[in-house]
Amino acid sequence: MTLLKGGQMSAHVEKYSFVFQPCEKGIQLVKSIKESLKNKIGWFSSCHSLAHITICEYQADMDMLSHIKRQVAEVLKFEQSQYVYFDEYQVFPQNGTFYIAPALKSKQFLKKKMEAITQLDFATELYKSEEPHLTVGRKLDQEKLAIASENLKAVDLDFFCSSIFLRKFNPIRKQYDIIEEFKFGNFQKPPVEVGQLSFDF
Repeated sequence: MTLLKGGQMSAHVEKYSFVFQPCEKGIQLVKSIKESLKNKIGWFSSCHSLAHITICEYQADMDMLSHIKRQVAEVLKFEQSQYVYFDEYQVFPQNGTFYIAPALKSKQFLKKKMEAITQLDFATELYKSEEPHLTVGRKLDQEKLAIASENLKAVDLDFFCSSIFLRKFNPIRKQYDIIEEFKFGNFQKPPVEVGQLSFDF
């Protein structure tokens, strides 16, 4: 049993995440990049994980998950789809992450979507990703980061971003599995009505 906020007890809490995921062509490209790096430096953290851009990670029971999913479906009604482009390798030196970075306009597009999701009421502790990125390798030491930077120079990846995916952690595989897709609605937000001032005399 797990104690939740407000003293409620939950029988079963599991790990979930929301992510963007490239098309199959993009997934295979990232897979080949990871294989190329693995051939040069050996096994590394995330070398077998499917290409994705993390939005957030959290733990929830079924009731909390239903609450979160309803909010996500509602907010995504008014999100627009578009192509996103990833065109450069970069490094997060503090945690040894070598990744593929989005072009500026794509980065702005993805960050707006990420903020729309992470500002919802999750009613649970939330790990938020601050920078949209496609991880190649994590927890690499300085030598392995240098090898990655030396051998991986140019990259060109794009996909039509029209949804986000809900993933559930699989403790046997030690990886997340996709369990649901949430499409962007592409609806225009209704104009905010400006109410007339009224005075009670």
